[in-house]
Amino acid sequence: MARSAAEDVRPQGAPPRDPKRDNAVYHDAAAATYDGKWSLSFEEFGRGYVRARAERMLPRRRYGRALEVGAGTGFWILNLWQEGFVEEAHATDISEGVLEVCRENAERLGCDIDLRSADAEELPYPDETFDLVTGHAFLHHLPEPLAGLAEMFRVLRPGGALFLAGEPTRVGDRLAGLSKRAVVRGFRALERVPALRDIRRGPSTDTPTEEERVLRDLEFAVDLHTFEPRDVAGWVLEVGFREGRVETEELVASLFGWAVRTIEGEARPGLLGRRWAIMAMYGWVWLYRFDQAALYRLLPKRLFYNLLLYAEKPGRS
Repeated sequence: MARSAAEDVRPQGAPPRDPKRDNAVYHDAAAATYDGKWSLSFEEFGRGYVRARAERMLPRRRYGRALEVGAGTGFWILNLWQEGFVEEAHATDISEGVLEVCRENAERLGCDIDLRSADAEELPYPDETFDLVTGHAFLHHLPEPLAGLAEMFRVLRPGGALFLAGEPTRVGDRLAGLSKRAVVRGFRALERVPALRDIRRGPSTDTPTEEERVLRDLEFAVDLHTFEPRDVAGWVLEVGFREGRVETEELVASLFGWAVRTIEGEARPGLLGRRWAIMAMYGWVWLYRFDQAALYRLLPKRLFYNLLLYAEKPGRS
């Protein structure tokens, strides 16, 4: 079905990891810096990102009671609420740390959101509770994605909608890996030039904090899956949804974006500045538009990095 990064990095002979515990511990440690690391915002750029995907995939402009599963710090559900797609916001996550940041973000925005710490494969809601169930970049963290989809189906009302975005495709993830490795090789080559020996971030001499140690040790253990678009379309039928609509996005934009993030991770502190950040943001936006306007009409969906899904639960809305 999909690769398991947790198994890829487990030392030979080590006991099996608990991916749910790993995800809770990792995201607790990452909570305070998560929005900054991934450039998540509740201003126009972040709102526009969410709005564009909602307008592309959702047939309706407003949904009453909406649940985000694996909500993290609230970037997705709170921006859907800000843009008017959601009237009553609910959210769950397995990490209490990110939910606390989500609570703070919601209070700052004036959103009265209901938050619950929960396993995505065992949602703490009665059957047929929500008009919309949504999620962004969380399905690949679940040990059993099909079980998560079945739970989302269960808590949807008849006629309710499922809307997922930001899930990595198998081929897109491999292409992104090539981009990252090319950047690392480039930095190693530049270090051979005497004038550029200090271009790369050096090893830290400080004793890592507990949060830093957790992030380092679990970084490659929490991303469990990548997906084939046709497989995901089949899974939604298997759990009972009407035929799902699967789209993808980001090809050149993904290669550029992951190269940028790798450069930022490799470069010594202070080397990159505001001009770099502006170039990175507008470069990604331009390449994203190029991907969707030109390449998406010509190339197979499975080549693009991010998967988006819309499906409906049979019955009256």
